Amino acid sequence: MSLRGGRSSTDACNQVSIMTAPLATHVPDPAVRYTAVRRDMDLVKRRFAVTSGNWVRELSGLVPAPVAGPLTRFVLQAGAAVSLRPINLVVSNVPGPQFPLYLCGARVLGYYPISVVTDVSGGLNITVFSYDGRVDIGIVACRDLVPDPAEIIDHLEDALDELRALTVD
Repeated sequence: MSLRGGRSSTDACNQVSIMTAPLATHVPDPAVRYTAVRRDMDLVKRRFAVTSGNWVRELSGLVPAPVAGPLTRFVLQAGAAVSLRPINLVVSNVPGPQFPLYLCGARVLGYYPISVVTDVSGGLNITVFSYDGRVDIGIVACRDLVPDPAEIIDHLEDALDELRALTVD
C-alpha cells in the first residue's frame, strides 16, 4: 500500500506499507462481489488507520542496513510459513502525479509499473499506477504458477467490463 502525507505535509514522496485483505473472488454476481470487496477493504483500512501505517518504515529503521535485507526476508518467510492465509496475489495501488511529466523534452504518455514475485508474495503481482488522469496496470507472474499471463489480462478486461456495467444501471 502506498501512503502519502496529509495536505499539510511537506514530504511529497510516497511511503510504502502493507495490508492484507480478502478478495471475494468466489462470489459470481459482480454487484455482490463489488459490495463485498468494498466492505472488506473499508474494514481493513479502518484497522490499518489505527496502527498509523508506518510500522514497516519504523521497523526497518531499527535494524542496520547490511542486516535489514536478510532479516526482512527471514521474517517474511517465517511469517508466511505460519500464516493462516497464504498470499498468492499482491495488488499495489501507486498514486502518481496528476500532471504531465517530460523526459528529455518528450511528454511521458504512460507509465507501466513493474514489480516482483517471490516465495513470500505469491505467483502474481498486479500494480496499478495512476498518472495524468489515466491508470496504467503492470502484471508480473511466475511462469510455474501462471503459465499464460495473457489470460490474466483477458480476465482483467472482463472484470473491468463488469464494473462498467454496474455504473450504467
